[in-house]
Amino acid sequence: MILEPEVLFAYRDQFAAAMEKDDIKTALDIAPNLSSGRIAQILSECDNDVVIPFMEQVDEKHAADILIKLPREMAAEVFHLMNPDISVKLIDRVPVDDAADIIGMLDEKVGAELLDKINPELKEVISDLMHYEQGTVGSVMNTYYIAVREGSTVGETLKAMKDAPTQIQNRAYVYVVDSGGKPLGVVSMKDLIRTDPEKKITEIATKDVVVVHTHDPAIESSQLLRNRRYQMLPVTNDENVLVGVLMLDDAIDILSENLAEQFVKVGAASIEESFYTPPLGSVRKRLPWMAGNIFLNLGAVAVIASYEATIEAVAALAIFLPMITDMGGNVGIQALSVSIRSLALGEVRISQYLKAAQKEIIVGLINGLALGALFTVIAILLQGNPVLGLVAGIALGCNVLLAGIVGGTLPFIIKRFVGDPAMMTGPVLTTITDITGVSIYLGLSTMFLASLMGAA
Repeated sequence: MILEPEVLFAYRDQFAAAMEKDDIKTALDIAPNLSSGRIAQILSECDNDVVIPFMEQVDEKHAADILIKLPREMAAEVFHLMNPDISVKLIDRVPVDDAADIIGMLDEKVGAELLDKINPELKEVISDLMHYEQGTVGSVMNTYYIAVREGSTVGETLKAMKDAPTQIQNRAYVYVVDSGGKPLGVVSMKDLIRTDPEKKITEIATKDVVVVHTHDPAIESSQLLRNRRYQMLPVTNDENVLVGVLMLDDAIDILSENLAEQFVKVGAASIEESFYTPPLGSVRKRLPWMAGNIFLNLGAVAVIASYEATIEAVAALAIFLPMITDMGGNVGIQALSVSIRSLALGEVRISQYLKAAQKEIIVGLINGLALGALFTVIAILLQGNPVLGLVAGIALGCNVLLAGIVGGTLPFIIKRFVGDPAMMTGPVLTTITDITGVSIYLGLSTMFLASLMGAA
């Protein structure tokens, strides 16, 4: 059956309408026509009193897929509120790394009771994953993979792949290990199927295996996987024994979450705050940062106060102050966002800050000239004062140039000396651009004060 976009959109709307009306039966009838990701998106906007009945009645496999695509906090909450017998069944269908994440977010007592109800083998695997520190590869690795001993033939390897458990999500690679479980090589599926079945697996295996360790930072390992363009990376323990794999989809999730965290921090928000945080909790997380930002902004206030006489002499100067400072902040945030994204995804190294500065100088010069010229014309048309227009245009152009350089290099500097390239960079950047914009604009106005007053 071929479903065109219009049909899929119609199913989506019908499903959302059914959930809104608490019509679980209709929603269950429509659910097979929608992806688990689409359903999770709709459920994330619904109340638990309608989500829980739906999740308890939908097909188990579909329910498991939906569960792991829900926001983690909501997934844990739904998992806790569902019928325990159904929760236990879903555990078997959820990838073990996702199961460990969800159970780890539950109350300790509730999580322990749930683990006691599942089969001992799966309980041991999930418990082992939960013991790894959050943020390490061990806490996110998948313990289901295909590995064969070094003496195996290609034919035996193909049979092992055919008989492998269904929990194995990716069969693109087979790892070759010694008798102690240490990785010796890796073979791709395409190499296996076009090789003589009698050949030893070690004859066609790639000996240079890139591995990560269970205690390595998950974000750095995900960057490595992405940059190498592999589908997964083998994970070894302290004895260099193969214990799991880091999957590409998990690495993408980690990079996406890290990137989102970086941009949350740019605005001086807390990464611990979410949609589910109570209002007073959000106030406690946001208010201290904003209170601190008031003191940062006192720098710009001090600069303006020092030029009070100039502003009194030509009151029209005050009209363009917000535009100059705001444009500097906008340009700086653009450059800042690109740098933070590149650092978060591992596309650049800290040592490349000079290259970032060179790029922003070129971009800033071009943008500064263009925007400065445009603003000059606008200022002249609005005030009929060529000198004021020229001063405002030059100030805006210079501030655009400086904002780009500061925004493009500040994350590298903070990463080098502080460690967190995003924390407070947004408020710091806007404060810097406010001070530079005001200083340049009012400084030039003071230099040309006589001309400004004569042209007024």
